[in-house]
Amino acid sequence: MKNWIQFPSLSICIVILLSSCFTPRSIIRMDAKEAENVKWSYGKELTIQQMDSLQTQIYFDTYNKSDLVFDVEVTNYRSEPVLLSPEKIYLKCAESEFIHPSIDPEKILLKEEIDISRREAAAKNTAVIVGVATVATVVAVAVADKGGNGSNNDNNSNNFYSNNIIISNYVAPPLAAPVMPPSLDFWANYSLRKTTLDQNYKVGGKVVIPRMDSCPNLEVYMPVGDEIFKAGFIQTVIQP
Repeated sequence: MKNWIQFPSLSICIVILLSSCFTPRSIIRMDAKEAENVKWSYGKELTIQQMDSLQTQIYFDTYNKSDLVFDVEVTNYRSEPVLLSPEKIYLKCAESEFIHPSIDPEKILLKEEIDISRREAAAKNTAVIVGVATVATVVAVAVADKGGNGSNNDNNSNNFYSNNIIISNYVAPPLAAPVMPPSLDFWANYSLRKTTLDQNYKVGGKVVIPRMDSCPNLEVYMPVGDEIFKAGFIQTVIQP
């Protein structure tokens, strides 16, 4: 009790620090606007639109600390092919006209390939340096064997075998984990990728766009061929 009275500021700082560590994360709810053509599927509101023989479906899927994830499906009923480029999809705040473009999966995957290549080169360079050091150790031991007595030979042999054990157990450092969720597997296999759609073909995938927590009215714009589809959402950010 005496210590508490003597150091009140320290006690208050500890309480504030602990309370700030357990702040619940915010929760996002996204509802399609009533004016949209909406159908329900397994608890999800699908906004369905059709324009000039093109049909789109878009719904809000999930979110993480920094991004919103939408699920998109496009069907082409035209006689000619159309191009769907996910990097051209964007999110706009209806109140401020502020825009966030979607994250381009191809840039994420290219960056990861470059990072992997650099890590592999660094690991090989390290292995070469370690190999050179091993050769130098072997030469040093051989010289010592020629000029020393039996006792010195034993000691040097022990050092040599010890070095061999260390080198044989050397492994390259593990590859770094992806820095942002979703994982790299998400970008390669689940995200919407750039696609040319022929007649009567459809494509679907997930689109990731940075969050806009301060904006209650959001609009997703999705260019398909020469048309632009728009889906409106009402966002509610809940802080437990």
